Order: sequence, then C-alpha cells, then structure tokens
Amino acid sequence: MLPSGGSTFPPPTERPDLNRPTLLLALSLMWPALAPAQNQPGMGLDLTEDAQAKPPEENPAPPPDEEARPASPPAATPAKEIPVEALMPLTDITQDDRVKSVQRKVYLKKNRLEISPFVSLSVNDPFYSKFGGSLRAAWYLSDTLAISARGSLIQVIPSDDVSTAKRTFNSKIYASVPNWSAMGDLEWAPLYGKVSFLNSILHFDGYLLGGMGVVRTETSALPDRGLNPAFDLGLGMRFVTKDYLAVNVALINTSYVDQPLGSSKGALQNVMTLNAGISIFLPLKSTGRESE
Repeated sequence: MLPSGGSTFPPPTERPDLNRPTLLLALSLMWPALAPAQNQPGMGLDLTEDAQAKPPEENPAPPPDEEARPASPPAATPAKEIPVEALMPLTDITQDDRVKSVQRKVYLKKNRLEISPFVSLSVNDPFYSKFGGSLRAAWYLSDTLAISARGSLIQVIPSDDVSTAKRTFNSKIYASVPNWSAMGDLEWAPLYGKVSFLNSILHFDGYLLGGMGVVRTETSALPDRGLNPAFDLGLGMRFVTKDYLAVNVALINTSYVDQPLGSSKGALQNVMTLNAGISIFLPLKSTGRESE
C-alpha cells in the first residue's frame, strides 16, 4: 500500500557525466583502426585529394617551347638498292632509241661526183617550144658548194599559133633557133630539210646556180657569125631517196644575144627551161660521217 498523504517514487537514475577530454582521448585511440576501413570499397566516399583529381587527357598539350618547334618529318625508309647490272640494258636501249632534235643528213656530197641526166622543156615561148635533153656533171668542193658542167641538145618545135599568125595576120615572126649549148656553173646549196610525202619522210636540199657558156644557133654557121656567149641563172631542188640517188628538178634561164634568120638586128634571147631528172652520186656511199 501506498502511504497516505502522497505518492512516493524512487529517485531517477542519474547518467554518468562524460567529460570532453575523455571523449577526445577515446577517439584518438580508435582512429587508426577506422582509417583503413574508410579506404575500402563500399565504405563511403573517398574525399581525398587524389580521388578528386581529374583524369589525365589523352593528348596533353606540349610545353610552350616545344609547341613553337616545327614537327620533324618522319624518317624516310631507305630505298632498296638496285644492282648496276640491272640498269645497264635500260641505259643502252635509251641511248639507241633516242631521237635527235636535228637529225643528220641522209647523204654527204663533199668530194663526190654527181651525174645528172635531164629532160627539159621551155616555158616562156608561146610560138616555139624548145624540147631537149641534157647531161650534167658536178664536183662538190664542200657539202654545199660545187662546180658543174652541163651540155644540152635542143629541138625547136613551132606551135599552132605560128601558122595562125602568119596566115591570118600576115605576121613575120623572127625567132632564134638554138641547136645546142655548153655551160659551166657554180652551185650553192644553202637549204636542207625534210618533208612528209605519202606516209614517208623525204629529205631535200635547195640550190642556186649561175654561170656562163656558149649557145649554138642556126645562124652560127653563117659567115662572120659563130657561137653566141650565154649566161645561166637558175634554182633547183633535190629530193633524196638513197645515199647515192636523188630526184632533181631545176628551173634554169639561159640568156644569149642572137640575130635571128631574116632579121638585120640582134636581140637578147631568153630560154627558160624546166628540167627534171635524177642525180647519181659517186662513190655510191657517203664518207666523212665521223665529222658530223
């Protein structure tokens, strides 16, 4: 029973009072055991300075002095050496197949004799055609200079215009009638080249000639008459086919003074002929190739 006059309770239990120095000492003794546990996974966040550092970049920026320096080129791979024997055939083929910018002549003419038969036809007389043939020989002092001699036989053929003029107009035509001529010329060939003809290359040389000689006409047999002095001037071209053979074409004007039959006055006569033939060179093979 409770005593009357009021309730009686036991006094409350008092908590022991832990002072602060004692608590700090206990924590300091327990800290070494707690530190390894904090570094284990799953034991909390790692707030240390290493854990908070950023991951390194893949391509770190170079230092300032190295950034200004130019990048060195990659080292070249040494080429594989080729034996000299393997290059020798290629060099020989290149030398043999090389095309010269200025090709040498097909033939040389120095110290050679040229024999040229021609057929000729006059081109400047409308009344009398002069047809004939000639033979020319030339000796070459150099490849471009020669002395030549030419002999020609000439046949004079009147055209239809002569009979028309005499019958219709009662005209008298005084014409010189040459029989033959002998001329000596100096020839100079300053031009040499080549031309494409029918899918082939033809070499040619052009030449000039000039000289003097005599012409015999039908009035040369008359008393106090004789051979007529004459002068030559012309140009020609040779188309070379072989070292010893060429096609020769020339236009030559021969001038002389003659007194035609039935006339009392002398006059200057010009016989311009177109000559075509071949040239044969002796010896048949050019020499002096080593001088080119």
